[in-house]
Amino acid sequence: SQDSIVTIADYLQAHHIPAKQTDKGLYYHIERQGKGAYPQTGDYVKVRFTGSLLNGQVFDASKDDEPFVFQLGHRQVILGWEFGIPLFDVGSKGILLVPSELAYGSRGVGKVPPNTPLLFEIELLEIMNFEQYDAYIVELEKKQRQRFEEEKQRQFREDKKLIQEYIISHKIKRAKRDDSGISYAITKKGKGALPKSGDIIEVAYSGFLINGTSFDKGTYTVELGKEKVIPGWEEGLPYFKKGSEGWILIPSKLAYGPRPIEEDDISIPANSVLIFKIKILDIERKD
Repeated sequence: SQDSIVTIADYLQAHHIPAKQTDKGLYYHIERQGKGAYPQTGDYVKVRFTGSLLNGQVFDASKDDEPFVFQLGHRQVILGWEFGIPLFDVGSKGILLVPSELAYGSRGVGKVPPNTPLLFEIELLEIMNFEQYDAYIVELEKKQRQRFEEEKQRQFREDKKLIQEYIISHKIKRAKRDDSGISYAITKKGKGALPKSGDIIEVAYSGFLINGTSFDKGTYTVELGKEKVIPGWEEGLPYFKKGSEGWILIPSKLAYGPRPIEEDDISIPANSVLIFKIKILDIERKD
C-alpha cells in the first residue's frame, strides 16, 4: 500500500537515514558491515533485534541473553524478514523498514495495529547449519533447566526464611524444620502411634497464605504415601498422632510450586508458602 511507503519515506527523511529500497518494497540501511557470509534459504540464523512502530513504541525484542533463532525460507517469520535478513552478513548491524503488507497487513497483531509499517534494528550474529542449530538448542535447553533449578533453589531459601519469620511473628512455640524443608509445630499432643504410609488420616484443616489470607478450610481424608495430596502434607502429617493439633508450614516447592491455582473458590498465587492449622480427627491403621 502506498500509504505505508509514504510513512516510511517520511520517517527516513525526518531521521536523515540513507536507506536503500529493494524491489520488494523494503528499506534497509546497514550501519555496520560484517565480515561474514550472507544467509541463504534453509540456513538457521541467530539475530539480536528490537521491533518498533515508527513512533518509537517497541512491540517486540530478543532477550539480552537469548538471541532469536529461526530458519530462513520456512515461513517462521514475516515476509519482511524473509526478504530482509539475507541483506545482512554475519556481524553486520542495521535497520530494516517493513511496509505493512510485508509485515502483519490489515490484520495487525498484538501491539501492532492494522496497516502499520515496522522498524527493526537488527544485528546478525551467526549462521548455522542443522547440526550447529541442533547443538545450540541442546545447549539452550540445558541453560534453561539450570536457570530453572537455580530459581527453584533461590525460591526454596526465600520460602524457608519467610516461614521462619512467620513462626517468630506468630509466636508459634516448639516449631521444628525437618530435612524436607517443611516446618511443623504440635500445639496439642494426641494419643497412640504416629501414622505411617498406608494409614488413612482424617484431618480438619484451615489453609492460609503467608499474608494471612485464608484460601481453604474443611476436613479431608488422606491415605498416606499415595501422593494424592501436596508433598508438604505427605511430609508433615506423619508427625501428628490422633487427636493432636498444630501447624504445618510448607515451602512452595512442596506445595504447588511456580504454578498458580485458580479453581472453584481457591486462589493461590505462584510460588506461595502454604500454612495449615490442622487437627487429626482419626487415624485408620493399614494393618
